[in-house]
Amino acid sequence: MTAEHRSQHDSPQPRRRWQFSLRWMVICVFALCIVLAIAAQFPRQSSFAVFMMLLLLFPLVVVALLRALLARLGLEDPARQCLGLWPPAKAPSLGAGLTTAILSMITLVGLWPLVREIGITLSLLAWQPIANYTYTWADAGRSMSEAFYSGGYWLRLWKWEAWSVGRWWLLFGVILFAWLAASAPWRRWLKAEPVPATLARFLAFAPWLIVLEFAFLIGVWIGSPSTVPEPSTGFVVGIFSWDLWHWNCWRDREWLIRGALPTLVAGTVFFAGVLRWRWPVAVVAALILIPIALMLSVACTVAYQNGFPKLL
Repeated sequence: MTAEHRSQHDSPQPRRRWQFSLRWMVICVFALCIVLAIAAQFPRQSSFAVFMMLLLLFPLVVVALLRALLARLGLEDPARQCLGLWPPAKAPSLGAGLTTAILSMITLVGLWPLVREIGITLSLLAWQPIANYTYTWADAGRSMSEAFYSGGYWLRLWKWEAWSVGRWWLLFGVILFAWLAASAPWRRWLKAEPVPATLARFLAFAPWLIVLEFAFLIGVWIGSPSTVPEPSTGFVVGIFSWDLWHWNCWRDREWLIRGALPTLVAGTVFFAGVLRWRWPVAVVAALILIPIALMLSVACTVAYQNGFPKLL
């Protein structure tokens, strides 16, 4: 091999660029037409959902700014810190994943009372009138000031959200360790990543838990605009004790509105980005995960209402 050929062989390959094929353009346009056709039948709900999704960006931007600040201070590698919609080929380090998980949970729990109060206020203002009563900006100002100046309000919702987000760590953690145990004899044959890399990806998955929690919260107001979410309202399909538990509680309309789509999206990213499954398999697995996630969410609320955190 000549020096010229060796130089060409060793030179870095150009990065692969997005290709826009006619097939994918047709598929995207077709899917967009379906979404717009459904949205046209429910214009008010659709516009409210889109507007509230902008509120979802707020905690994600806060997490990104905190990571950028740590990177600027030289305390964290700015690259490959979290798991996006398209998982990177190389896993982040355990330290970067842990930092992302900690920042995400602090942001989620810390901002939960603020986003919840703003969300319910916007919901009441958007859906007028409510029970023959007009909710005004003056009413909203008084309600928010009473809430934000109450230390008990913040502590109560911080406690709830710390409990609530724990169900996602439990759910995805059980799936992760079950997969690691089941695939242990075959990991070399499957050409799987080392276990520490998979754990790092799992920690870097934490921002998607923010998406899940706030999407479930927004779904409350899409299905029932005047409902105050947990723990103020027993939003548990009439199941206020374990004696009333039934396996198909996940089929409740409002829970499906709240969590079906967010679970599908986040579950697909988890199976494809953390476990490194192929996308078609990841989508199917995420569909199967929907009833499990909704049943767990109902159980989480029932357990909280029955004082389970106090027993810990």
